[in-house]
Amino acid sequence: MSRWRNKIRRRFYSPYNKFVHRGRYFICGYFGAEFLVRSVNVGELEISAKIAEHDELKSFIRSAAAIKPDLFINIGANLGLYTCILMKNRLVPRAILFEPDRRNRVHLGANLLINGLLDADLQIHPIALGAEPGRFRLVPGPERDIGLSQIVEVAAEGQGYDVEVVRFDDFVALTGRTLAIKIDVERYKRKVLAGMVRTLRDNRGIVQIEVLEAREETVALMSVAGFKLAQDFGPNLVFRKD
Repeated sequence: MSRWRNKIRRRFYSPYNKFVHRGRYFICGYFGAEFLVRSVNVGELEISAKIAEHDELKSFIRSAAAIKPDLFINIGANLGLYTCILMKNRLVPRAILFEPDRRNRVHLGANLLINGLLDADLQIHPIALGAEPGRFRLVPGPERDIGLSQIVEVAAEGQGYDVEVVRFDDFVALTGRTLAIKIDVERYKRKVLAGMVRTLRDNRGIVQIEVLEAREETVALMSVAGFKLAQDFGPNLVFRKD
């Protein structure tokens, strides 16, 4: 979807949503799933305008249909955009979600509810992933962009709250599987990847990572695990291993 079209739709839906919904939550459809959104939030505005990661989602859906993953792993699940779309469209049979942000987990649960996915084969873990186990601070993102929550090792007094951090390889054992993985954690991707080296090495599939910094290092880490850069949506990179 072209940038100018995205810009036009964003400019139209921002005042439209404010006028029609008056700052309240409302439900809208996107890629066959439904989402509870508020226009005050940037990401949710883009869902209502049907432009949120549009090209990435089209690609991910197409890839999932082709490779038929055994499992979807959503690291930084947020409100469940990818999870609801993939599960609602029966593109993956099972999902494991990681979302340490309390507010995001409530929102995620609401979207699973309205999509009839509460009984689906999925697990939601209220923990963060990293290179080493421990307890660190989660600093929630602002209301305007709740996806900006961050794990920090040192936080100002009174800022955020403690969350458990684990290594993925210590938490889940997977070998010889076809996986679909999405990683979107603010400025913590390399530590997440460092904690799932074995999983990446011993399995195949697709991995989408939002990379805002250290692009070459991320590509190199994935290459060591046998994943090649297949698509660049900037900042989202898609890696594949057959």
